[in-house]
Amino acid sequence: MSLISENTARFKPFLTPLLTKSFSRRAVIMLLSVATLLLAGCGEEPNPPAKQVVEEQPSRFSKDKRAYRHTYHPEWPKEVRDEVYGDKETFSTPRILFKADIEWTGQTTLFSARMDGSDRRRIIPETAYKDKWRVGLHKPKRSPDNRYIALSMDTTEHGFTRELWDTKTQQFIFMSKGHGYAHFNWTKDSENVIFYASGKHYNYHVPTKTLTERPIIYSNGLFLLPDGKTFLADKKNKYWLYDFNGDVIEKVDLGFNNHFTMQYLKVSPFGDYISFLSEGLGYPKNYWINLSDPSKRIILDYDRYTYFFSDKKIKYYILKR
Repeated sequence: MSLISENTARFKPFLTPLLTKSFSRRAVIMLLSVATLLLAGCGEEPNPPAKQVVEEQPSRFSKDKRAYRHTYHPEWPKEVRDEVYGDKETFSTPRILFKADIEWTGQTTLFSARMDGSDRRRIIPETAYKDKWRVGLHKPKRSPDNRYIALSMDTTEHGFTRELWDTKTQQFIFMSKGHGYAHFNWTKDSENVIFYASGKHYNYHVPTKTLTERPIIYSNGLFLLPDGKTFLADKKNKYWLYDFNGDVIEKVDLGFNNHFTMQYLKVSPFGDYISFLSEGLGYPKNYWINLSDPSKRIILDYDRYTYFFSDKKIKYYILKR
């Protein structure tokens, strides 16, 4: 007789009397449960679960609880890294200036990054502001030697101001009071910053901390060209060229009517092109104008990318929003 038939015979006499004596349903369930436990206990004792060994990885992130609250870009280090003046590696490539909030303080401050958006670094620590608010009301401008950054500020003591941030001494330098767009420009030697304030035009000489008023050049945006001697002034739908003393050299009409406006005008680092977004003539378009021959132009349909010039000729970067 097989083992199966013997086992069946063994259990059959035991179960049958229990069922025929009208035991309660609860009693049957209890007995079956006990039998199941006994059968389960007859097997080999299961091995205890193996301990999971997690190798601790070295972290480049800050242990500060506040730092873990960063919710910017996934590649943004949770540790806020500072830009260090004179660091050769940091300034081995061109850098972009931009402003962003320090999340746990609510303070807006300046950052820099490489052209591809990597290596983000804080320029001004939030502890430096004290009585200053709303850094970078207008586009900041960095000096050619990378030491100073010209800024528009809103302050408790002076109201709206024009100031410098010295990345070497980690201090603000007050230049003047003033409202309106600043349109900062630097001379190539990093000694003079030129700007508008309250409808006037000024030159601040950094080594002597001297502010002097200049002959005003009326414009929607003013750009000192790389030769250091010529200004290009945005005149809404055309541009004019001025010498350093504010005298008109040339008036260039681009052939647009009075409804046309050049938005977000930029000048290339070599002073050979301007770019802008059209406004006022149908759907916006991106324009690139050759300054040596304004009739030569590239026109592309508008998209939501931000364009800016490279420091290499015949190259333009696109920043996706």
